[in-house]
Amino acid sequence: MNNVKWLFFDFGGCLDSDGVHSRTLFYNQFINNDIITHKDSMEFFQNAYTLSDNAANAKSLVLNSSLSEMNNIMCTSIANNLHFYDQNKILNTAKDISNIQAGYLQRNRPILKELKLNYKLGVVSNFTGNLEIILKEFSIDSVFSFVLDSYHVGYSKPNPEIFKLAISKCEVLPNEICFIGDNLERDIIPAKKLGMKTVLITQHGHQAISDWELDSIEKLLDLAQIK
Repeated sequence: MNNVKWLFFDFGGCLDSDGVHSRTLFYNQFINNDIITHKDSMEFFQNAYTLSDNAANAKSLVLNSSLSEMNNIMCTSIANNLHFYDQNKILNTAKDISNIQAGYLQRNRPILKELKLNYKLGVVSNFTGNLEIILKEFSIDSVFSFVLDSYHVGYSKPNPEIFKLAISKCEVLPNEICFIGDNLERDIIPAKKLGMKTVLITQHGHQAISDWELDSIEKLLDLAQIK
């Protein structure tokens, strides 16, 4: 990371967890709260999740929402797609999800502030229009020089245009940028194609595509030799 000047972060699965995609987080908590069972496949759940995610974007359902408000809306929508209507269980599930994500965001705040002493930071995320609201909610908006929320940009990862837009904001060469994300297809591969260095946040390891693999952005401090 010697010549790296900028760090680009994905949000979901990176800043709000240690490599766990939002879809998987929701799936696990829907099981924990008895909305679905272990017998229900991820594919079964994912269909309901994707419908809700698409609707949130197309209809601007969470455009002005905080983290908990967004998760309440999303959990209700997903549950309804699954023909489940117990509102107490739905809201408890949303609360559990919000608490998990909030824990990571709070933990990562001082880490990002440390990184900002040595790098400029940006966010490039597929999101639903309210990403800056959530970053402000957790007092981490000020560490980022820019935030690209796909809802507002009009391009979603892995479309190279959203990466090119991010690069254009930096006035450095792509090999002086490191992209940190949890998804090979949406984050790592397109970033590498444009010449960026990459860090994959994963609990699985040995993907052999990214430049580095870490199980948490906490480890970025070691990788950058900040501590």
